[in-house]
Amino acid sequence: MAEALYRKYRPSRFDDVIGQEHVTTTLQNQINTQRIGHAYLFVGSRGCGKTTSARIFAKEINLAGMDRNDKRTQALDEAIGEGRALDVIEIDAASHTGVDDIREIRDKVAFQPSELRYKVYIIDEVHMLSTSAFNALLKTLEEPPSHVVFILATTDPQKIPATVLSRCQRFNFKRVAVHNIVARLRYICESENIETEDLALTLIARHATGALRDAVSLLDQLASSSSLRITANDVREALGATDTTTVKVLIDALINRDPAAGLNAIQSAIDQGADARQVARQMVETLRMLTQLRVSASKPNAKANTELTEAERVTYADQAERASAGALLRGIRGFSAAINEMRSSGDAQLALDMAFLECVMDEARPASSPPPESSAAPINPTQPRPSPNQATAAPQPASSEPTPGKVAVVSTSAALSGANLDLRGLWQRAIGEVNKNNKPVAALMRSCQLFAIEGGMAQIKANHDLAREQLSDAKRAAAVATVLQQILGQKVNVQVFVGQPTAPIDPDEDPLVRAAKKLGGKLRE
Repeated sequence: MAEALYRKYRPSRFDDVIGQEHVTTTLQNQINTQRIGHAYLFVGSRGCGKTTSARIFAKEINLAGMDRNDKRTQALDEAIGEGRALDVIEIDAASHTGVDDIREIRDKVAFQPSELRYKVYIIDEVHMLSTSAFNALLKTLEEPPSHVVFILATTDPQKIPATVLSRCQRFNFKRVAVHNIVARLRYICESENIETEDLALTLIARHATGALRDAVSLLDQLASSSSLRITANDVREALGATDTTTVKVLIDALINRDPAAGLNAIQSAIDQGADARQVARQMVETLRMLTQLRVSASKPNAKANTELTEAERVTYADQAERASAGALLRGIRGFSAAINEMRSSGDAQLALDMAFLECVMDEARPASSPPPESSAAPINPTQPRPSPNQATAAPQPASSEPTPGKVAVVSTSAALSGANLDLRGLWQRAIGEVNKNNKPVAALMRSCQLFAIEGGMAQIKANHDLAREQLSDAKRAAAVATVLQQILGQKVNVQVFVGQPTAPIDPDEDPLVRAAKKLGGKLRE
């Protein structure tokens, strides 16, 4: 069986650990000065070197001062590195969470090491231990025998009790920088005779987000599927990512407020096999770069982004100069929210489309204008106040913060009429209810307005054809109709249109016409 690259090239010395010099230097100094602690806590994200550093530390404290050329020393070195040493015990706390497992450790720590100087317990994912298990470990962790060293590793230190944290020396492992990951990948490629492009290594490193093990695993996968020749396109296909041209077109469409160009770019990327989630992540990453470049442009002494090529820096600098700070921030928030919605949504492309459209709509709207939800069905301030026996909602002044709680529930015997309902407040309440169970549909509803409710028909005006087409789908329309029915207490059908409704409302029933007639106006044909 072929050995995985991340195991084959796992560091065996502190000098080989990438990007954690602040940790390895301190640990080496403790070994050189014989100031070995009794308990250590290694904290960091996955794949950054916590367990590897724990194994190296366990080896170094046991072999310190010994002749490394001696055969017995080399045998011990090999045994510890391969996990065969009886005195270096690794425990996965995720599968040994109970108090009985910790009691077994507590009972065995008193025994002397069989062949090494120290008996080292490496407990990985220690935050998974139960409360009773932590309590059972406390006394042993505070005052272990002189021949015992505990090394705890975790990705979530917030779940570890403070009583345990106070008994350990804590070392925080950083995410590995992109240039360090690229250098390590290039070394592995040279050792394995793998041909690759520099851009391909950079894409792998960026996708790993600081986890060196993830980067090496992806390199191993690509080397197997690409006949030892890895290109940037191979990386994009494996990740479901799109090329930089698509991202550039999307950002240009966002800056130029061009919905059609952006939607076409998204559809083209999806048709070519791109993953909507990965496209959203690329947009967030690129928008963050643009924000950094925009800030750096205002400070000549600011450090340039060293992860960008010269061509990318020129392209992004031009976009950063043309984009407003508000557009960049809205884009980061919008696409980040889309990524979260995609985790619970079966239609990832819809969430991506809506995130882009909402950013464009927000950018296109003047700062002084209200959001689209507040523009539907204006209410005449002279409209007569309903009598106490009418089951209607009191009209409220237009506001950017509607109060859905003021919408009254209409009894099943009452006729639904747009004049008797606060359409804006009702629509906001419906969006909130739909958002609890179906966030993509709620996102669609935010780009629409409730135009009127007449004769059991809810007429919804969409801001663009895409929203009309998506919301007219049977399942999505049923979700909206169900919520409206629950609020109104009567069966309601849904009709979505762009421009003017396909079935115009009777002028005599139009609330605006009624209000105009009361002010002395006349209806012209």
